[in-house]
Formats: sequence, C-alpha cells, structure tokens
Amino acid sequence: MPSSMDRMKHLLSTGEHSDVHFLVGDGDEKEVLPVHQFILKIASDVFEAMFRFDAKKERPENASSNCLVVEVPDIEPSAFKVMLSFIYIDDLSGLNGDNAMAVLYAAKKYNIPDLVLPSLQIPISELRNVFVAYAQALLFELEDFSLKCLRYICQNAAQLFGSEEFLQIDQKILCNLLESDRLLLSDEFELWEAALRWADEKCHQNGIECSSGNRRSVLGTALFKIRFPNIHEEDFAKCVVPSGVLTMEEVLGVYQFNSNPHLFFCGVPGLYSLKFPSHGRIFNWNKAKGNRRGTLSLEIEKVSEFSRESLGSSRFSDAVCINGLAWKISARIIFKAVEGTTDEEKNRLGFFLWCDAKEGGPSNCVFSATLRIVSEKIDVENSIGTISNCVINTSIGRGFVNFISFAELMDQRYGFITKVRTK
Repeated sequence: MPSSMDRMKHLLSTGEHSDVHFLVGDGDEKEVLPVHQFILKIASDVFEAMFRFDAKKERPENASSNCLVVEVPDIEPSAFKVMLSFIYIDDLSGLNGDNAMAVLYAAKKYNIPDLVLPSLQIPISELRNVFVAYAQALLFELEDFSLKCLRYICQNAAQLFGSEEFLQIDQKILCNLLESDRLLLSDEFELWEAALRWADEKCHQNGIECSSGNRRSVLGTALFKIRFPNIHEEDFAKCVVPSGVLTMEEVLGVYQFNSNPHLFFCGVPGLYSLKFPSHGRIFNWNKAKGNRRGTLSLEIEKVSEFSRESLGSSRFSDAVCINGLAWKISARIIFKAVEGTTDEEKNRLGFFLWCDAKEGGPSNCVFSATLRIVSEKIDVENSIGTISNCVINTSIGRGFVNFISFAELMDQRYGFITKVRTK
C-alpha cells in the first residue's frame, strides 16, 4: 500500500481529482497547473479566503461545473510549481537561484511563511538578478536580506552597473544605490556615466528623445545623489557640463565649491549654492589595498549642538582605505567619568582613530594628528594641538591632552568649530 507521501506525490504529479486549474504565467509562458482546493486551504489562509470568495461567484454558462480556473499572471510557472511541491510534499528540490525571488514573492503573496526562509538562503551570487532581489527585500521589509543584497551590489558595482539588469531597475532603487558610500567603481565619473546610461534606457522605454531635459526628468531626485564635486575637474568640464543635464547655476555651484570648499563647511554664503553631496566614497577598494599612506579629515560644525547630545554620541569622518582597511576619525562625547577615566577627564570631546577591521584591526600603525579649534570670529585666537603616537592594537587608544577647557570650547561667544586631520 502506498504511503501518504506517495499518495500526495501522485495527486500533485497527475492532478487527479483536481477541482482548481491555475493558469500561471504571462504571454507565451502560461501553463495550466491542476490542484486541489482542500490541500491549498490547509496550507494558506489566503487560498482559503480566495476559494471561499470564488465559490460565491456565479460561473459562466460554458464553464465546467466542478473546476475553478484562476489566472496568476504575476508568478512564473517554475516558482508556482516549487510552492505547490512545498505545500503537497515538503519538497524544495526545485528551488534555485533562477526562481528564488519569484518563490519568495509567491510565499509572501499567499502567506506561506515557512517558504520564505528557504528562498532567502540561496547565496546572493547565485541569484538570477540581484537588483530584483534587492527590490523584493525592500518591498517586503526584509532588512537583513536587503543589506546583503546591497553589500553584494556595492562590491561588484563595476560589473553590475554595466549590465542590462542595471538598466531595468526603477528610480527608487537607483537612488538607494547612489546614496551608498561603498560602491566599488573607479571614481565618481564612472557612476555618472552609469546613471546616464540608465536615463537613456528609460527614455527609450518611454518612447521619448534622449535629450538633456528628458534625461534630467527621468533621473529626478537620483541626479542629486551623484557627488559631482568629487568628479575630476577635466571630466566635469569636458563631459558633465556639455551634457546639459545640470543647470548653469548647479554647474557654477560645483565650481565655486571646488575653488574653496572651506567656505561651504564654515557656512559662509556664496554666490551659488551647492546642490549635490560632496563627501567621499570608498572607491576601488581592491586597488587601494596596497596604499599604506593616507590622510583623513573630520570637521564638526556647531560643536555646541553636538555637545548637548546623549553620552556616547559620535561623529565619523568619511572612510579612507589604507592598506586594505577602512579608517575613520571619530569624535565622541564624554560627559562623565567611565572606567579608566579620571575626574579631570570629565566633560570632554574625545577624538579617536577608528578602524573597520573584521579580524581585530591593525597590528601596527604610526600616525600623527592635529586638532584645530577654529573660531568664526575674527578677534578670537584659534587653538591648535598635535599628537604623534603608535597604535599597537585596537585595545589601546591614543587621544589628545587637554589644551582647551570644555567650557571655553562650548562658549558661543568664541564661535568655535572643530577640525581634525590625521596622517
């Protein structure tokens, strides 16, 4: 006598005694899949509600009296078959990188939570389209999975941004990608070229001319995620400006910023405002592994406002890749004594050299740092302190001696801003 599992396999493979036909897929990919209402009702409250609703509708006169037809144009047949195999016989042998995201969509649509996790366990590198996977992760609010997808896209940006799949992403996904600091491309100009190819593809899809105005229109807010001040001045002058995508005011804002960025950081009003972000990205990570020298800088505006934040609040500089590791300067608020801190060290801003290292950090790093307390008021003298030291490991910290009191630093009469530069 066949086992219960064998009987379920027989029902799934033959469609014997089925009372529902799912017409799955779209266009030439449609496929009829016979199933059994009772089995699907047990597996999913969505199926149960759907069949209950359909049972109340009047059938067409030419329809079969005992077989319901349901059209499912938004799921590909292979993914629907994987879902049915899971429902009938707990089989996931058909799940793979080609259909994993379609299976995830089906599992979410029909509320089959036990099918969600297996869909997310396929390695990112094996997925048919990581951009689709990233979009699905955002749609279903799968935070961990979306971060994995974004990390993979960033690490393989040079290849992925030149693909056909990149040209098919929507504008929201493009904005998310352009906001990332870790896109591994050669420079910001390469990112601009990728965005321009994307814009041209959208113009073609919409049946409109690839004019500067239409390019700007389809890019929308994504245009203002590109860090034009970081594009080499020759590329900006010879390629970006002639494209006509930027307005003249935006172009002049970039030129004015690059001529004297200090004015912008200090809040000094200029003739033209900068419309684009200017902080750096960690470009070309692999090529930077051999670079054993680098300069980091951190600038804190409105120090008095920063000082009023909660204990442990931090500010970080842009990361710079030195010898294959991401280095930053961090500023941290220390309002009270903690373990290992003396009473004289209360109420301070602490400045630290910070390394994003997965394996415990560097074994040795020689550095020098300068802390410059700059006043925006002409009649107030600036304060400068320097330190040189060697970080032996990440358990040892090095900081500045106290050369200006916290009360004086926070006194708004002096108008101090803070700058740190480390080499």
